[in-house]
Amino acid sequence: MRKGFWLWLAVVVTAVGSVAYAAALPMDFSPAPAAAEQNYLSDHEYRDDTLHVLIEEQTMDDSVYHIAHVEITDPSQLRTALSCDPGQNSKAPASTMANANNAVIAINGDSYLYRTSGYIMRQGQVLRKSFSTKLDLLLVDDAGDFHALRKPTRAGFTDLLKNFQITQCLAFGPVLVMDGELQPIRVNYGFSAQDRSPRTAIGQVGLLSYVLVVADGRQSQSRGVTHQQMGKMMASLGCTAAFNLDGGGSSTMIFHGKVYNSVSEGAERNISDIIYFASGLGG
Repeated sequence: MRKGFWLWLAVVVTAVGSVAYAAALPMDFSPAPAAAEQNYLSDHEYRDDTLHVLIEEQTMDDSVYHIAHVEITDPSQLRTALSCDPGQNSKAPASTMANANNAVIAINGDSYLYRTSGYIMRQGQVLRKSFSTKLDLLLVDDAGDFHALRKPTRAGFTDLLKNFQITQCLAFGPVLVMDGELQPIRVNYGFSAQDRSPRTAIGQVGLLSYVLVVADGRQSQSRGVTHQQMGKMMASLGCTAAFNLDGGGSSTMIFHGKVYNSVSEGAERNISDIIYFASGLGG
């Protein structure tokens, strides 16, 4: 699957032969450019000169995994969106946030509004400074690279903030893969680590190359997976770093404006945030 992917130049040649450049998107909460409808090649693939998304399904562990392979040309195309303005507390379905922000593909985030601890940064803006050693962290820098912190310490976290320009910080976990190695799961980590449940994870596989994975669960056709099973899946996909996000009824994948997976509660749950990828082309 990975060999079929291609790397893009940031140069876009138009139909009339002129040259345009895919500019970086603003590092704020403004919506991304709307993707052109003709670039949705099927119900599981999108391609333009700045973004390629290809979704496959694998059945394993008595469960259905929805796996989105994503390639971008600029780090700003990896974005996050909120259900409400910072400081407010209302929630919304993932599809509502995805459509409002012109997401090509999106997954649920870490549901930060359901907790009061854990350092939270989105689109370069700090939403919560409450550092916690109980929650693993995933930080994304301005080059689009992942920094996974397992059993985080304040010193290690501070070093990352000093040495990299961080744009996103998610607090949930656990870290599933770090430095290309599958990580052991702590039985007492929380979030029902050993239960067979719907799960969502994100991983980096290379330069500006990522995978989004949602495993359906609590259904007759898909039992759900443990953290360890999700970790093995992320490692098998070649992740250098992978992170578990909110699961259960929150586990949602949105593609082309619609729910792509089979959500466990039969309808979308209201959540607080999404991670999404957008086209770098205007209009």
